[in-house]
Parts: sequence; structure tokens; C-alpha cells
Amino acid sequence: MDRNEILTRYNSILDNVRKIKQKYNIDYDINIVAVSKYSSIETIKEFLSLDLDLPLAESKAQSLRDRAAEISNIKNNVKWHFIGRIQSNKVKYIVRYADLIQSVDSIEIAECVNKEAVKNNKIQDILLQFNISDEEQKGGFSINNYIDVYNTITQFSNISIKGLMGIGRDTEDLSIIENEFETLNKIYKDINSKYNNPLSILSMGMSSDYELAIKHGSNMLRIGSSFLGYS
Repeated sequence: MDRNEILTRYNSILDNVRKIKQKYNIDYDINIVAVSKYSSIETIKEFLSLDLDLPLAESKAQSLRDRAAEISNIKNNVKWHFIGRIQSNKVKYIVRYADLIQSVDSIEIAECVNKEAVKNNKIQDILLQFNISDEEQKGGFSINNYIDVYNTITQFSNISIKGLMGIGRDTEDLSIIENEFETLNKIYKDINSKYNNPLSILSMGMSSDYELAIKHGSNMLRIGSSFLGYS
């Protein structure tokens, strides 16, 4: 995909987000993460040539490692997010390259991330992923014990919890997706009310459902197929 098509797609997304914000009377910023996991390295380079100042997101540790290392040779200060399931033996790659890990989904993984962050002399920013769709194939903490999860992970010395992440169910029943997003929004608001607003990121919504996510409080969208595509 060339830079002109990428820019056209980006402007279309921005226009859609602007209209959705107007529709629901939303006045806060909504950040876009460019999901690059489906994209070729050539498309990523075209994207970076536009200087859009958006983070890129990968879902596999090896891809993050390899792509971040290659891109660092041609452009500095590119921000990377990790959004996939985390294997404990791959945490070292993720912590080394990810500015934000969106998919911390267990206490055990949080412990691994913290240990690796200590080794790297780094405070690792993370999101807590909750399994809002209650599907076994998806990662995430149970929504039933979110206070215990938050309290436990805040004790780790080299982790900073910036917010929450959730993935809506793949269904045509919009009411189900809305309920899932609203559930995570309530958890987000409850943690912020109990702990004096420690969270700033609510990451919900992808190419197919980001209007519903914005409607229910998302301020970070993970856009892949309708942005950088499957090249």
C-alpha cells in the first residue's frame, strides 16, 4: 500500500471519529493506534514517511522484535504497542521494544513483565486486558475481580498501569458488543473513582466496531484492516 492510500484511509478514519464524537457529544481526545500486524514492512515504511505520529501495534513478539529493530535503523522515536497474547518466554522481546503493552492478562504475565522491566531498568507502561466477551479463546482477566487484580499489579515496582483494554465479541448482534464495552467502561470509571483517577486509557474498538466503542467511552482505537490493511 502506498502513502497516498494510507493517508486517504487515515483522513477517512479521522472524519468518521469526528462525526461519531459529534453524534454522542464527546469532547475528549480519541487516540488511534495503527495496527501493523497484518502489514508488510514496506507498508509500514510508507506509513512512517507520512510522519503521522501514531503508534504502531504488533501481536507477535518476534514480529515486534524484528520490525522495531529494522525500523529503528531508518527512523527514531517510533512508538510500538503490543496487543497480542503474551507467552512468558517471549516477554523479554516485548518489554525491550514496546512502549505500551496493552494485553497483560494474568498476574503471572504481569510478574514476568515486571522482572524483565527491572532487568531493562525500565518502568513498563501496561494496560490490563479484561475478557469482556467471556470467550475462552480470548485472553483477559475476569471482570468479576478487577479490584483485586488492580491492587495486586500496582504493587509491582516496574509496572505502571495506564488503563484497560478489551476486545468485543465478533457478532452481528450490536447489543451484545455494546453491553461488553459498557461493562469495561464501568470498571474503568469505578477504578478511577476509588483511586483518584489513576487510569487515562480505555482501549476498545477496532475497524469493525469502533463507533460502539467510542459511544461507550473508548479513548483509544486499535485500527488495522481499514487503515494499514492486509498488505
